[in-house]
Amino acid sequence: MAAPLALSRFVVAFFVCLIAVSLTSPVLAQTSETSAPDATVIENPLENSDTVDAKAIEAGQASLAANDSLDAELKTSLQDLYQQAKQNLSSAEVSDKNIQTFESMATEAPARMKEIRSELDSKEVVKWTLDPDSTVESIKQQIAETQLALNNATAEDGRLTAEPARRQKRLAEIPTEISAAEKELKQVAEQINAPALSGESAAQTQARMTQLRSKRQALQKKIEELKKEQSAYLATSDLLPLQRQLSERKTAQLRSELDAMQSALTQRQRSEVADTMQTLRDDLQQVPEALKPLAQSNIEVTERQQKLVGESARAQAQLNDIQKVYEEVKNTLDVSQDRLEAVGLTDALGLMLRNKRRDFEELRTKYRPRADLQEKIQEHQISVFELEDEAAKVEQQIAAMPSDTPENDPELMLLRKRKELLASTIQTQNSFLDTMLTADTQRHQLRSALDEYIDFVDQNVFWIRSAPIFSTSEFRFIAPAAAWLVDVDNWQKVFDQLLRSLLTRPLRSLIGVLVILTLVYYRSRLRHWVREFGDDALRTDTKFSSTASSLLFSIVLACIWPAFFGFIAWSLLGNLAVDPFVAGVGNAFAVTAIFVASRELIKEVCRDKGLAQAHFGWDDSIRKMLRFHLRWYTVLGGTLIFLMMSLYEHPDEQIRATASRLTTIALFLVTATFNNVIFSVNSPIFSQVRRDNPDSKAYRWRRLIWLVLTGFPIVFAGLALAGFLDTAFNLGRLMQTSFLMLVMLLLVMALAFRWLSLRYRDVARRQARELREKKLAAMQASAAEGLPTDIGIELQEEDKADLPKLDRQTRQLVYVMATVIAISGLALIWSNVLPAIEIFDRIVLWRVSVGENMDIEPVTLRDLLYSIGVVVVLVYSARNLPGLLELFVLRKTSLDSGARYALTTILRYTLTVVGAFVVLNILSVPWTQLGWLLAAASVGLGFGLQEIVANFVSGIILLLERPVRVGDIVTIDDTTGVVSRIQMRATTVTSWERKELVVPNKDLITGKILNWSLTNVINRLSIEVGVDYDADPNQVREILERVVSEHPDVMDDPAPLINFESFGDSSLNFAVRFYLATLDRRVGVTHEVNTAIIEAFRAANISIPFPQRDVNFSVKTETMPLGIQLDRSNRQR
Repeated sequence: MAAPLALSRFVVAFFVCLIAVSLTSPVLAQTSETSAPDATVIENPLENSDTVDAKAIEAGQASLAANDSLDAELKTSLQDLYQQAKQNLSSAEVSDKNIQTFESMATEAPARMKEIRSELDSKEVVKWTLDPDSTVESIKQQIAETQLALNNATAEDGRLTAEPARRQKRLAEIPTEISAAEKELKQVAEQINAPALSGESAAQTQARMTQLRSKRQALQKKIEELKKEQSAYLATSDLLPLQRQLSERKTAQLRSELDAMQSALTQRQRSEVADTMQTLRDDLQQVPEALKPLAQSNIEVTERQQKLVGESARAQAQLNDIQKVYEEVKNTLDVSQDRLEAVGLTDALGLMLRNKRRDFEELRTKYRPRADLQEKIQEHQISVFELEDEAAKVEQQIAAMPSDTPENDPELMLLRKRKELLASTIQTQNSFLDTMLTADTQRHQLRSALDEYIDFVDQNVFWIRSAPIFSTSEFRFIAPAAAWLVDVDNWQKVFDQLLRSLLTRPLRSLIGVLVILTLVYYRSRLRHWVREFGDDALRTDTKFSSTASSLLFSIVLACIWPAFFGFIAWSLLGNLAVDPFVAGVGNAFAVTAIFVASRELIKEVCRDKGLAQAHFGWDDSIRKMLRFHLRWYTVLGGTLIFLMMSLYEHPDEQIRATASRLTTIALFLVTATFNNVIFSVNSPIFSQVRRDNPDSKAYRWRRLIWLVLTGFPIVFAGLALAGFLDTAFNLGRLMQTSFLMLVMLLLVMALAFRWLSLRYRDVARRQARELREKKLAAMQASAAEGLPTDIGIELQEEDKADLPKLDRQTRQLVYVMATVIAISGLALIWSNVLPAIEIFDRIVLWRVSVGENMDIEPVTLRDLLYSIGVVVVLVYSARNLPGLLELFVLRKTSLDSGARYALTTILRYTLTVVGAFVVLNILSVPWTQLGWLLAAASVGLGFGLQEIVANFVSGIILLLERPVRVGDIVTIDDTTGVVSRIQMRATTVTSWERKELVVPNKDLITGKILNWSLTNVINRLSIEVGVDYDADPNQVREILERVVSEHPDVMDDPAPLINFESFGDSSLNFAVRFYLATLDRRVGVTHEVNTAIIEAFRAANISIPFPQRDVNFSVKTETMPLGIQLDRSNRQR
């Protein structure tokens, strides 16, 4: 049965191949027909094969290059397919090598485990021994080689330490990668088995199939690689711990050898220097008396080198210690990150990280960079320079000796020995310098590594439990905690430590005791001085110095108890190796001093006739309420803090946790009670805020403020109950720090408002004095008012600062600055435990391309929040900074009001532009794209907003050039009036008819304008008058000259000009021209001069004739007779 079946299969396969050849022959024939006559036909080995190799790809590329029937673009795309095929083959080769590696790992694992176990079980350790014939240089060479080997071993140890977490992560990723690769392989197989695309040429089919088959090979190898990797990790799971043990053992051995080499080097250097010194001392007795100073100087150089050898050995030991700690910190950080990424953040991992963080905090203090190291380095560098100069001098002395000097000449031998000693000392000095520089660099690197690990822990384990959830069983630890706290022996240790501190540091202790006793002795006198300065502050002529003095004495009064507590803490913590109870009491006094300081300061500020009442103007109800409730809060809170910090050093962990939990909860509840009383919705604080400003946001948000300040401590207490003990402890500590910062900020704000009030008072007095002087001068000069006042035009108040408005703006700016400082301070205080900024920085909103390399820059939520903050600050600054500049800077200069107005306006525009650029920079808007944006905006402005932009720019030019100013009298077209306002887009001119003409700023710059008062307010007034033909012209001229000259407002220089202008129809016409010093009296002078002229003419019997007209009548008498009658009764001559 098998033979006929095989025969039938062969027949079927033969006929299938025959059909395939018959189907493909027309295609081949067509291809040969369309090919160029000179085209070379290259056989492609891929046509009858499912695998692809480099030769097949090269043959396909050559065939493609020889095919001239394809256009260039199609050839390029097909060449890209062949390049992709090459990359696929490269990936397959890499996978094949990895497969071999993983196979060898799995197959060699048993033998390797046996070998490592045998090596670990071997107790024989080859110790490094010093060769007696070794020189200093050879030992240094061995140290360098061993250091290199240690660095490699340390790197390998770190890799093996992080390898379990990496493998665990890979074992979780491999099934997903295998599934994705198999899915992609299936898709590629479907594309390979699919029929050729319609219209696709043979060259295209060949290139596409080459790329697909190479992709299939790469995927098959990748899947096999992933499976081999999975198997290798499982097979070597027991081998990895053994490899790590062996690596740690080798690292420790190399480190031990390095220490032995360093010690041997030091001993050899000391031995050689000691031998040299002994030889020099022996030779000192044999040299001539004249050469003994030179021999003695050689001994001094040797002693210097001996000292340097010892210092260099100590510096090298410190460097080795720092390097060891640095490597440990880096490995710990890498391992912690890998573990966190592999298993996630669990309570156990969080506790481990928190404990390690506490250890690293101590390391950061221990290995902090030394402040005096740079100074020492500079001193040693100078020493090197001095030694080099001395060596050069010795070289000159040797060269100056006669050439026939014998080799055994004592002086020559001493000089050569000195040269040798100096060279050796310089080498030792340089080696010491290199060690110090390396140690300094390593300290900074260690500090950075420690900070990086601490930040890593702070960002991840803040919300991890540090203790179990509270249970009633913990109450059983209260009794032993209280017994430990009241133990007489423990307090005897405290007393002994205080006495020991006083005896070991008598001078500083005496100074501290004297300072505290002085404060206590002068306490009543300080209170008396505060009351005196309070009485002085109520006087109208008080100065800010009274407020500053009262603040100083209030601070001194508030420092009495904190100084006492702080002195005790300093005495108890002066010795680091103290008993736990002594350390706990010392820390308790230190923290209690900080807690009491801020509360005592507020109490002293709220004293009768103190800062709050006499200087700051606080309401008595607020002041008395704060002072009353701060008494019990300070006592209760300080006591709880003292108990909490004292019990925090208890040797029993459970007692320590219970005591810390209960005291922390009690402190939070006491704080919540205090905040509830002070910030209740009916508190005098909010009542005062409402009286000052009914629309205040603080009053409208009083319920939210009360809820936050009262609810947060309760929430923190709940966290302590839930087991987040360290979290609650840190929150409480930061809350106290925040309170202290806000108290200081409150005092600074109150002082700023006090200074502003006094400054406002002084400016208002000076302004009132100046106004009174101006009024007196105006009354003495003339009782008449100015021209704008005559016609009732209200000018923009550019000549007079609006003090209430400036004061309001300045106070608002103080509020804004205080808010910014408070937010920044709180963010700085809380950033270590609540890295909200880092969290927001992980939220990417969009990405932009920046720079010439088009790097992708993410724009995060933090950037958006920063930009919003900048916009808020910009708005407040643009509104209030110009007023502040006007009040405190510009008014003290010689600039006139118009120039000050121009500067403040330009400042506002500048702030807006700068703020816009800052916001765009924060949002990573690339300047290249911004340039296109500006170009597009310019085009849009050129067409749509050209008038608005032109008027805006013209307004800036008006402020800078000032061709017109507020108060100027101008003539624009047919309108003459006073410039009453200059704004961003237009300028307002108020005519004499009280009509406002709004003129675009562009017209004032590009058009013609007559400014009567631009540079000179002297103006000419012309009056025309006619007299009867019978009048004497000379007499008329004399009368006009006399009338004009007698007027007090008419200027003598230029002198008035009276001319007989023309013969009118019925009068002799005269023109009176005279000049006025100002424009203010132009209307009034016109009236007064005209009145004086008519009165003078009447007195001289000179008449001003009426106009005469000849009237001709054309009348037809035959139809309508005209009656005419002459009336001579009113005829005038």
